[in-house]
Amino acid sequence: MNHFSHSVLRASLLGAGVALVGAPLLHAQGGSLDEQVSKSLEFMKTGKWAEAAQILEAACNRPNLKSLYGSRIGVLHYRRGICLSKLRQFDAAMKAFETCYREFPPNQDGSGNIYHKTALLKWGDAAMGAEQYDLAITQYKKFLQERSNERGKDEYQKGPYYINLSICYFRTGKLAEGMENLEIALKNKFVFPTPDAGIVAAFQAFVNAATAKGNEQTILDFIEKNRADIVIEPFEMQEFNPIFLKLAHDAYQAQMERAAITLYQMVSPTEVILDDIKVRRASIGKRRGVMDGPRAISADKLKLSEETVTKFNRETKNPEITQLLALAYIHEINGNARGAFAAYENLELYYPKHEKRENNLFQLVRTSSIIGEVLTTEKYGQTFLKVFPNSEHVPAVRRMMLTSLFYEGQYKKCIEVANLMIDKLEKGSEQHDICLHVLGGSHYYEGLYEKAQPLLDRHAAEYPKSKFRQASLFFQGSNMAKLQDFAKAATLLDAFLKEFPEAGKNPYLPFALYDRATCHYALSENAPALEKLDRLEKEFPQTEVLDLAFNMKGNVLFSESRNDEAEKYYKMGFELAKRRGAKMVAGESVYLLIAMLGERGTGKEGNPRIKDAVPWIDQYWKEYADGSPYRTQAAVAGIYAMDAVGRGDEGLERLRDVIAEMAGDPMSRGLEEAIGSYTEFYLTKNSPEQLKEHYYNFPKIQAKDTVARALLRMAVIGVFEDLLKNTKDDGERSKAEAMIKVLFTELKSAFSPKDLTSFILVRVGDFIREKTGTPREALDYYSEALSRKDGGYKFEAMFGRADVLGRSKLAADLEAGIKDLDEVFANSDKKPQREKALYRKVELLAAKEDWTKVNEAAKLYMDRKTNNFSAYSGPVNMLLAQSYEKMNQINEAIFSYSSICFGNQRGAIRYSAPACKRWMELLWERDQPGVEGKPSDRQGAYNGGYNYVDSTRRIYEKMTQEEKDQWKAVEDLVKEYEARPGIKSFAQQKKEAEEARK
Repeated sequence: MNHFSHSVLRASLLGAGVALVGAPLLHAQGGSLDEQVSKSLEFMKTGKWAEAAQILEAACNRPNLKSLYGSRIGVLHYRRGICLSKLRQFDAAMKAFETCYREFPPNQDGSGNIYHKTALLKWGDAAMGAEQYDLAITQYKKFLQERSNERGKDEYQKGPYYINLSICYFRTGKLAEGMENLEIALKNKFVFPTPDAGIVAAFQAFVNAATAKGNEQTILDFIEKNRADIVIEPFEMQEFNPIFLKLAHDAYQAQMERAAITLYQMVSPTEVILDDIKVRRASIGKRRGVMDGPRAISADKLKLSEETVTKFNRETKNPEITQLLALAYIHEINGNARGAFAAYENLELYYPKHEKRENNLFQLVRTSSIIGEVLTTEKYGQTFLKVFPNSEHVPAVRRMMLTSLFYEGQYKKCIEVANLMIDKLEKGSEQHDICLHVLGGSHYYEGLYEKAQPLLDRHAAEYPKSKFRQASLFFQGSNMAKLQDFAKAATLLDAFLKEFPEAGKNPYLPFALYDRATCHYALSENAPALEKLDRLEKEFPQTEVLDLAFNMKGNVLFSESRNDEAEKYYKMGFELAKRRGAKMVAGESVYLLIAMLGERGTGKEGNPRIKDAVPWIDQYWKEYADGSPYRTQAAVAGIYAMDAVGRGDEGLERLRDVIAEMAGDPMSRGLEEAIGSYTEFYLTKNSPEQLKEHYYNFPKIQAKDTVARALLRMAVIGVFEDLLKNTKDDGERSKAEAMIKVLFTELKSAFSPKDLTSFILVRVGDFIREKTGTPREALDYYSEALSRKDGGYKFEAMFGRADVLGRSKLAADLEAGIKDLDEVFANSDKKPQREKALYRKVELLAAKEDWTKVNEAAKLYMDRKTNNFSAYSGPVNMLLAQSYEKMNQINEAIFSYSSICFGNQRGAIRYSAPACKRWMELLWERDQPGVEGKPSDRQGAYNGGYNYVDSTRRIYEKMTQEEKDQWKAVEDLVKEYEARPGIKSFAQQKKEAEEARK
């Protein structure tokens, strides 16, 4: 019901301290009312509130009381309200006080109902008890307004009044008003007085209200301002410590860490409480108690408090232990591991007998390792192992002692601890050397190669004389090979093999030889690859990588078409792996045999040994398929061999099952390739239409397998796109185009963008952008693809998005599109992507009419030394010329237009014709006279236009209608200029030339 302490409840119900005995009533008929009044007072004095309330209810229900006794009857209702409040029947109590106040006002001389105004105060108390805080506030304020200032009348206790009023304000979320009244009670705590229990209760209500509102700074400011008045004497804090601990906990739960720490600091230490209690007991002596200002100090209560605190101290239930544990947790959760370490160390130093010492000491070891206190970790780690040898934390403590962590192979834990330590250790120190080596090596062994490489490179560079140098250099080169940067790996491994060539002193030598052979093979250096593998076979017959080496040697020999020898080594690898129980490697050997023997073959003869793959296929699926990373490849590689022995349906079904398995595993790789192989084989026996029907109802693919379903549909689209590309029959082409449109539409409606792979997202986006009238709908697909960190097709999606935005007339869209194109141009390693991105950037800048930047970008495109681009020379040159014209650089514009219409772009009529027409117009407008035998601008415009028309007339019939219109515009302009005064026609010039030759 209400949430404040019992001590505050007492203050709220009895705070006014009004005497319960009023003026005697006149005798009623038979004397029964007088007896009821007397009896009720006796019960009230002895705390028998229920009995008193029952009698007073009977008395108040007598007929004609008001007419017989007047306003004095209000006293009975008041007393009944007191009893009901004591019984926590607050609603009934409020009714009683209301009756006292409303129905029984005092006489004009003030006599009669002496509790008339005090009833308002008690009404407020009862409303507070009933959690009707707004009503309580109203009644409290009304009491203060209406009470008599005459000495001896309407007396009340000011401390409890302001405490209760503040609590009510806090309960209604009115922090400012609550703090105002609480501060009145605090500043006058010795004047009013204000009871400590009330102060704590009001402060509790304040913190709860501020916490609920998230006002951490308000709590901090209030405590800073009023700390001296809030603090309770230590001897009384045994009762209130749990409240402050609870408030601190609640503040922390509300993510108010600073407030939580401040509240924890208000908890009184056990030793301080005990010392204060003992001093006060000694000062009291044999007396039952003393008054300390307004505070009554009871000897019995002090004795009980001392016994309680001593018991808690003996049982290690001290509040400061809770305080230290809480502070440790808060510090750590906020990233202050050193603060947490200090708290745990205090627990170990001062409370070594605490019942949870095992956990506390473990946390001390853990936090000391986090902050890089290696020697401290060692010290407390040894203490832990000695005191708690059977603890479940023993393995963790051992791992946290970093020197043993790495060699125990606990690489994940090693990474966790070393990451926290590395930046706290002094660079160049032995500790930093160890930590960096362990961190890089642990990433290597965990297969986190990208994260490992910079750490390994750094260790090799910073610690050339490290005692871990040999291991570190091997990790560095081997890790680079794992990253498939084979050229760099080769250099590093060669250096390692040169520095540590002796097998007896280099345990990593066979592994380095294997990695170096891998690099040779990847770089098509077969001879040196075989040389390294031969060394492994001869010099290290017991090495654990020999089975892998046999498989690689088979790969090298197979790549040289030495199939018989390859088969021998694949089988050797298989037998060795099988003997060693290396099931994964044995499965790899079997898969490699399937891939080699089961090749489809080419030509009329095909592969004569294709059927020999079948026993290996059967063995693979019987013994090695479960958990193998080669399941997909094996299913694909064996399908034609199975078909060769009449088991094609079985092979196809197996591949189908593998596809279904992959569809249900979001971490699977190669699904798209598997579907491609399945499609290729299926089409050898079925039509594209049958494939469509089959893929739309693919067996074992569930509705939730959206990626697989979408890839299957994309495979169908790909088949019809190939059909469209390869057929010349117009009817078949129309059918294929219609089918592709239908398939894309179905794909778009069946899947939301989040369900599709990046490949499909880009394909669907491209289709919407290029083949529909609503290209902006493609943005959702491109944006979804770009939101994925490892989805691939980044630049394809970025270009598609830029192309859509580039069609907008909004400057913001154009700018966003240009930004995408800039990233493609800057970061793509594909020349066609970079070229098209720069071309589209020129177009978008032109759409923005930013002609200066158009000019810069166009010249960058045309810079053959830098980029060697040419695919879009025509449109880029046109825009370059236009940029000069827009920038009023007319001479440069004339030159640029002429380079299009008279250069190697002349045959591209859609560019050369408009360029020629504009070149003629600009020359005509410039109108410079002829000099030194050169014709004037206008004559030159006519001459150039005539030559252009004449030289391109022969390809007129091959032009599109649009190109014919553009070409005709040039021809018309030539005729127009020819008719102008001062222009010599071509015929006239020819005639003059002939005459000049005579």
